[in-house]
Amino acid sequence: MYVTDNIADPKAEISRIAAQRAELSGYYFKIIGAKAFLDGVTEAHTAWQNQDYLDSPGYHGAERFNDHDKMVQLIAEADKEGMSVHVHSEGGGATHYMLGCIEDAEKITGDKDQRNVLAHLHFVTDEDVRRMGATGSVPAVPPLWTPKVPGNYEQEISYVGEELTNQAYPIKSFYDAGANVVFHSDYPVSPMVDIKLSIYTAEKRSYPESLLKNSPRNMKEAITREQSLRAMTINVARLFHQEHLLGSIEFGKVANMTVFDCDFLHDDIEKVAQATIVATIVDGVEVYKS
Repeated sequence: MYVTDNIADPKAEISRIAAQRAELSGYYFKIIGAKAFLDGVTEAHTAWQNQDYLDSPGYHGAERFNDHDKMVQLIAEADKEGMSVHVHSEGGGATHYMLGCIEDAEKITGDKDQRNVLAHLHFVTDEDVRRMGATGSVPAVPPLWTPKVPGNYEQEISYVGEELTNQAYPIKSFYDAGANVVFHSDYPVSPMVDIKLSIYTAEKRSYPESLLKNSPRNMKEAITREQSLRAMTINVARLFHQEHLLGSIEFGKVANMTVFDCDFLHDDIEKVAQATIVATIVDGVEVYKS
């Protein structure tokens, strides 16, 4: 549930969300915490960077929720209610700030398994990748945003430089640091919601040529098919504290699944990009069949 920038009373805000959780949550819908925006996006000059924008000396982006003490309190109060805090953190400066807040909140709560989420993570330092794993924080990453898209790519270079642009969107590094990586689509801001293309771009760091003229970016951050599937299934269930119910096909878990016409783990990656849905199962009942 959304909280405004530098909210005046974090404790009261978490109490409000907890009350909404009690009123609205059910079997199919659960409120799991608070959502805050730390910054904007690099393309709009509003992502909170670790350094100044090259074309705007003295300016490093928009610091939206930047009150350290209030964020620490928000995290600590959410932990008391068994909830997490989910933040929009696109620039490296926002991520560095948030991890510092989480570290200080963990000194208060002693809880390194709160599963707070940082979403987007366009630019992240090696130090902060390690801190992500050490704090038990969840990186929500966008494989669909990783390729060098003509126009966007050149714009990024003009704002933050070629070296940093080519280090964008670490995914493998988060896995290597032991973090619980999940994928996101950012719908409806980014309208392309596509499971098969998420798997494709996570491995290839580019789109199929039939879809868009582009090229791979930062190939050292490519991940395996199994890691991609985990990032869309069991890892998401862990984020929700629902791994006992969701995220894998096991006895005793909710029987919700989608069946595709190819093997995501072993078929040629170009075939994966063309996969189609053949069936959808909800609570063990087939509700769609092609």
